[in-house]
Amino acid sequence: MTRSLPHLWQRLTWRSKSMALVVLLVAMIYLLIAVFLYTSVREDLTSQVQTELHHLTESIASSAANPLLLKDAGHLAKLVRGNNSLVSAVLIINRNGTIVASSDLAQVGVRVSLPGVKMLPRKYGYSAAITAGNQQLGTVWLRSNAAEIHQLIARKLEHTTSRLLFLGISTAIIGLIGAYMVSLAITRPISRLMHEMETMERQFGIHDAPTSPPEVDEYRDELHRLELAFRSMVTRLYEHLLELRKLHQRQQAMQCMVTIGQMSSQVAHEIRNALSSVRGAARYLVRYDDRDNREEFLQIIEEEVQRLYDMTQGFLDFGRSYEAHPEVQELCTFLRRCIQRHQTDFDARAITVTLDCAPGLFASFDSSLLTQALSNLLLNACDAVPAQGGEIKVSAATSTGGVQIRVHDNGPGIDEARKSEIFKPYVTSKTKGSGLGLAVVAKIMMVHEGSVELSQDDGPGACFVLYLPGINTHRAGLLNVG
Repeated sequence: MTRSLPHLWQRLTWRSKSMALVVLLVAMIYLLIAVFLYTSVREDLTSQVQTELHHLTESIASSAANPLLLKDAGHLAKLVRGNNSLVSAVLIINRNGTIVASSDLAQVGVRVSLPGVKMLPRKYGYSAAITAGNQQLGTVWLRSNAAEIHQLIARKLEHTTSRLLFLGISTAIIGLIGAYMVSLAITRPISRLMHEMETMERQFGIHDAPTSPPEVDEYRDELHRLELAFRSMVTRLYEHLLELRKLHQRQQAMQCMVTIGQMSSQVAHEIRNALSSVRGAARYLVRYDDRDNREEFLQIIEEEVQRLYDMTQGFLDFGRSYEAHPEVQELCTFLRRCIQRHQTDFDARAITVTLDCAPGLFASFDSSLLTQALSNLLLNACDAVPAQGGEIKVSAATSTGGVQIRVHDNGPGIDEARKSEIFKPYVTSKTKGSGLGLAVVAKIMMVHEGSVELSQDDGPGACFVLYLPGINTHRAGLLNVG
């Protein structure tokens, strides 16, 4: 029985539950009101009877003064033989303690002793002094008829009970109507939302998924079903999100391969040009023993070989697969280490580098990959600043949903025509370099589920902003872009 009741409650709809709860609330309020009214009426009736008996006692005492002075026993006998059904016994005692009149004739003439006088208040609940002027002639004692009083109160309470019963039926009808209206107002939006959730479940195929709770059909409670459906949908949406991330990973890998394919012709062209320069310089050195120009041609060979090395290294860096293994780290310390790695380059060109970062700022990132991305940005900034008075500002702060890192230089900035292409491979304005630095930065930020962009609102120069997701929202290793 204890197990069936909760199960029965689970099987009820929310409308039925809300109606039952409202009816129960109305019933409790009605019972409280009924008990209060019943008790109040009973107390009022009892008080009225007691007041009536008290008045009757005083009336007998007032009427007994003259007969008691005249010693009119017959008149006193009439007073104690009253026809009031609420009185069971009346006793008149003179000031000498002698019973001069009583509803029990056997007591007349009996002198009441001191112990008997002390017992009178317990036997007779009502008393009144018989006075003439300022002199007390005696006392009237009256005993109520408890059974008759109880019947009288019961008869009058029957009328009150019938009214309360009528009030209860009316309250029940009104309560049912009110409960239905309230439950309808509550359950209508819930039912509408439940219908929309079920439609979404069918669209996402949640009922066909193995993660769907098998107990959903066991409940008719809309709120509970809505909760279960919402949990199922969250699980299913998370699975879809993982699948979407995997598809995004494959798309990025394919995009990378397409980009590498597009780059191959340009790489081949650059390699051919470099090899042509090397071959020309080598042939000249072989054919001519020109000591004056020998150092110049050897320098050409060395520079072209270095350019080939940088190009192939950049091509390998861009083409390799990046996989991030983020860890929560203190960002300011990390940025300070990145700046110190290139301090020699900054000192060689008298570049002032400042760091603006509040202590205690944490982020989740792969330190080796983010170090590579920041190194590319810092070296680009180092090449962009003027020869005199070069400045680079590095800052970090929280942003909506994560953390942002800014690298701002006071160089000439980026041409408006090239702003949309700077993150593509082999797009560069420098005479030296592979043109893959910013493309690699974009890939590194992508595997961090972040982004990099060129800020438009930071004044002169170029300002690159790295966005890292918040610690709670970061999913480590979900993306592995090839």
